[in-house]
Amino acid sequence: MRILAVLTLFSMTLAGAGPVVGQTPALDQAMRRAEAATPLPLSLAQEQADWLQDLADMPAGPGSAEETLARIQSLTAQANRDERIGRLFFRDGIPSRGRDCVATGLKGCSSYMGGYLALDGAGLQWQLQEGFTDETGVSGGIVFIDDGPAARAGPSVPIAWSFDAARFDAPILLTGRGPDDETYIAVPGVHAGSGSGNADILFRWTPGGSRELVEIDTWSWRDSLEDKLPEGLEVWQGVRFDWPNMMAFTPLWQNGDGNCCGTGGTATLSFEIEGDRLVLSNVSVRDSIIDSATMTPTRVFDYAGRWVGCAHWGGEEGYDTERTAQINAAVTELRCASLETDGAALKREYAETPRILALISRAEAD
Repeated sequence: MRILAVLTLFSMTLAGAGPVVGQTPALDQAMRRAEAATPLPLSLAQEQADWLQDLADMPAGPGSAEETLARIQSLTAQANRDERIGRLFFRDGIPSRGRDCVATGLKGCSSYMGGYLALDGAGLQWQLQEGFTDETGVSGGIVFIDDGPAARAGPSVPIAWSFDAARFDAPILLTGRGPDDETYIAVPGVHAGSGSGNADILFRWTPGGSRELVEIDTWSWRDSLEDKLPEGLEVWQGVRFDWPNMMAFTPLWQNGDGNCCGTGGTATLSFEIEGDRLVLSNVSVRDSIIDSATMTPTRVFDYAGRWVGCAHWGGEEGYDTERTAQINAAVTELRCASLETDGAALKREYAETPRILALISRAEAD
């Protein structure tokens, strides 16, 4: 009955819409309303594009209709929240209420930090928040409020906000950036989950402008990352931004790694701001294997390889003449008979080099 009810509800809006359910008038209307209210239009547009792609990959049927209805409801709830916050004003600045939240979109909200940013006589107050939403569970929030009395006559009003991170950290003022020495505000943030996905927000701050805080795209730079990395190395999780230096740091993953731990080395990423986008300008890689190879004598690598090979073939059983000959040939090629003597000689030679001794020990313990 639920599916039938959903299909009945959509009969007026989906009829004649063709295979792309995402182009229904009801969805377009909800999207336009959300776009008009959000302080993060670029993030919303990217989220909608991702959702439309996921919808296009779904098989046609009741499932796609239900997904579309859920998306309309989500956009409507977001628009309701953002319109409500956008109508707030404080005649005497942010009320001083300790851990109480102002202009929030979270349930059970409390504030664990707040502060003030100043630039050329203009000011922004900010408040970090923590709480939860029915859709995502535990969430973090940040709200920026234009300090009207310091910048101009009039009340203080919320001008930007987000509640889409597991946690935000204090905003960072970045001055003298860009070709026109523009000012930006970076808000470090992470999403929930083992991948620690980036929830960082970046704004261009133009005091007195028609829109004081303009969102900067902080995610599309990943589209060019693969071409700048050596073959076989990837970034699977969020990166750690160093916003004052416009850099980021990340481990590198390679085939066979677990999602928790990249073993391919590390990368330093450098960025520039072009228009309303964060652009990846340079990638510097420290490849763990190449680093190890340049610092380790080839005879130690040879010994480690022989140890693994001899351990393997020594455990094999010659169940027929051909297999016995194969085992004997491998043991001879690896010089397994002299392996113990060669290992002792290496340990004497590098007795004063703990790093090499540790490497030999790890090989023998494998």
